[in-house]
Amino acid sequence: MTKWQIIHGDLLDVAADGLLCSANPSLNLSGGVGGAFSLRYGPSMQTLLHEYLRDRGLRNVPTGTAVVMPGCGSPFRAVAQAVAIDVFYGTSSEVILQTYSAATLALAAAGCRSIAAACLGCGYGRCPAEEFLKSVRALIANPIDNVDDMTLATTNESLADSLRHLISAC
Repeated sequence: MTKWQIIHGDLLDVAADGLLCSANPSLNLSGGVGGAFSLRYGPSMQTLLHEYLRDRGLRNVPTGTAVVMPGCGSPFRAVAQAVAIDVFYGTSSEVILQTYSAATLALAAAGCRSIAAACLGCGYGRCPAEEFLKSVRALIANPIDNVDDMTLATTNESLADSLRHLISAC
């Protein structure tokens, strides 16, 4: 059974095998967690993501996609760039759940037994807290095979409190 934790703080400071980052459909690390990742660990992740798109003849990936890359100089074994928003930053609890599911399965397949995860759709995405909590509730209800620890990190203290309350009730 997966143990859930909530951190009010910087996602990149969480110790874990895998990192589940929020990403935009064009896979540009222009802000948020992706921008912070590039500043901290350098441009190699962005280079790999652009190669991923170019090799497939794509300009964007579909909403719900998780693109898994190596750690690129970070302490993480693998990094899932999880696209839970559309090109206009819209999303829904269903899309967020689909994206978390795809990303956690991919990270588990890469051997990540612990995952540090962003709160998808809650930064630049316009997901109301109630919708996000609905997706997390559904995610918790379905155990994640081969993942022992899942940590959600947010800089939004109110959201962190709501998530802690949700987890204690499950």
